[in-house]
Amino acid sequence: MASPIGDAPLIRVALIDDLTGTIDAFDPNTSSALGPGKAYGLVVTSFNNGATPPLSPKGHFMAEKVWNCVWNDYADFQEMAEDEVIPGKAYFDSYEGAKICTERCQLAVMGIASDTFAQIVGKMPEKRQVPIAVAGWVLAYCDKQYPCGTPLTNDENGNLTEMSLAEKREYPERLIATYKKPENNDYFGTEDFKVRVDGRHWVKVK
Repeated sequence: MASPIGDAPLIRVALIDDLTGTIDAFDPNTSSALGPGKAYGLVVTSFNNGATPPLSPKGHFMAEKVWNCVWNDYADFQEMAEDEVIPGKAYFDSYEGAKICTERCQLAVMGIASDTFAQIVGKMPEKRQVPIAVAGWVLAYCDKQYPCGTPLTNDENGNLTEMSLAEKREYPERLIATYKKPENNDYFGTEDFKVRVDGRHWVKVK
């Protein structure tokens, strides 16, 4: 294959932080054991020698279909006002950025922080962000098990809870998800990469 010229885009193998999307290194030894929260992936980027990976990969990737994705939801990175991301908790929006919900059925509730996303958008490596699930099924902290299809909003601890009839009538925009089922395994994922369930439940993002 001919060598790329200038900033011609190409696909490179990279070691990636699976929650933040940060590129740790290009052209890693993929036979080496992965550390916690790390994954190997393909990155569309400009040509360089790999010594200093760019913060913002650039280029387009197009396909009619992409198969065999085990992961479940589509997430959008949003600016965060807090230091730590807690996957499975409900977050609300503020001028300072996303925060874990502190009031039941909270105004400006955004959704659930995800560590089960199959696709993400909006990542800006220079900013502190949280991946919020905007479609699909995601693992979330719920206050208890519910019948399938139960509408859920947030409680004062950032967990999900059943939405009352009055809340559905007065605050329909604060419905976050519908209940699916508990996840009974301790870990979810593939043989090579798993996330800790920690008692979370599957919910369908609304």
